Amino acid sequence: MELASFVRLFLETYFIFPVNLLFWLVIILVTMQYRRMAKTEVQLLGRPKYSFWRQTGYSILFGLTGGLIASILLVLFGISLTEIGIIYVWPLAILLLLVHPRYLCFAYAGGLVGAFSATIQLLGNFWPAIITGLLADIAAIHIPGLLALIGILHLTESFLIAVSGHLFASPLFLKTENGVVGGFSLQKFWPLPLVGLIATVVPEVAAQAAAAVQMPDWWPLFASATTPGTGQTLMYVLLPIVAGLGYGDLAVSSTPRKKSKSSALNLAAYSVILIAAAFLAFRFPIITIPAALFAPVGHELLIIFGNKKEFSGKPLYMAPVTGVQVLDLFPQSPALKAGLRSGDIILAVNGIPVENSLVFNTLIRSVPFIGLDVERDGQNHTIKFNKTGDAGIILTPDGYVPGYVQVKHHHFFSALAEKLQKKVRHT
Repeated sequence: MELASFVRLFLETYFIFPVNLLFWLVIILVTMQYRRMAKTEVQLLGRPKYSFWRQTGYSILFGLTGGLIASILLVLFGISLTEIGIIYVWPLAILLLLVHPRYLCFAYAGGLVGAFSATIQLLGNFWPAIITGLLADIAAIHIPGLLALIGILHLTESFLIAVSGHLFASPLFLKTENGVVGGFSLQKFWPLPLVGLIATVVPEVAAQAAAAVQMPDWWPLFASATTPGTGQTLMYVLLPIVAGLGYGDLAVSSTPRKKSKSSALNLAAYSVILIAAAFLAFRFPIITIPAALFAPVGHELLIIFGNKKEFSGKPLYMAPVTGVQVLDLFPQSPALKAGLRSGDIILAVNGIPVENSLVFNTLIRSVPFIGLDVERDGQNHTIKFNKTGDAGIILTPDGYVPGYVQVKHHHFFSALAEKLQKKVRHT
């Protein structure tokens, strides 16, 4: 009966999100991001490939699922939000945003706050007088709980990347060491309604009057640092909160599906290691500083090695020696319905050989009936269709590409140096 009561209370707290104004604010921000991406597609392709409203709808649905999973883990672990130093993590995260947008992440801010808190705690063992005022508040941060929160959020993100990271991939023309090649931008944003916990000390009489649910003896996995006094008890209150997660990646030497799957697996491994490190730090405080530093360092290495692997491989979408290659197709386009696929090499249009994208575009605009001679996986195919407007074919860039994107891979110190150089030039 106690378990049933707790589950009911948990679900009531979670499903309060429709009347949570902060949840709708996050949705507005997500919509703005997808709208910005649609404008970029208009500049590159002439029209957006996907409706930003449709992308927002999918993000909400996946975000609700991810939020439920994360909420279960947060409550299972028993992480009290008032004890993990969120009021210090958020300001630092905003400062790191000024260095580069991708540093607006709890892995960096939370890890640094945790490492600083652990250092203050360590110094306090030798010089207790320094643990006063603000330093006392920072030293009281429940570092294992903070690290576990970071791990849970990233584990949830890995799940969302695995199930939806490849959806609505946006084609790009990229400048690389191999010249201008085709690729895909994978960008996702998810609003997450969450159920969090707040640990508070109340008189035992008040807890009985509130008909509090009795939890099993093994719970919480991360015990609160707050110690109740005589006649008091520690009560956990469920609290509806909202978070937003984002994912950004590029697929150049792999397909969007394979790239998102690889990113999800790597991020999941990082998350599990971080959660394990949080448990070890909870049991053995001596490793708290290395565990906290793993959060930002491990995350940064994950991104650096992921980018290096993707861009060191052979690009999938390069201009072929003969013909033109299909990079992508617009949804519901005549070419897609006829069976044309990404990666196909078009050798001829209505029997006329194709030398480059300029010739192809001229030929395909001239007649309503199209017959394509296509090479796919070493085999020749003929694809025929009628078109009343645009055929919906996006080609891999060749010498006639109108523009391209040049990607810069930053690590923290290079991004900081570039930001400082820009500031010096402006002054």
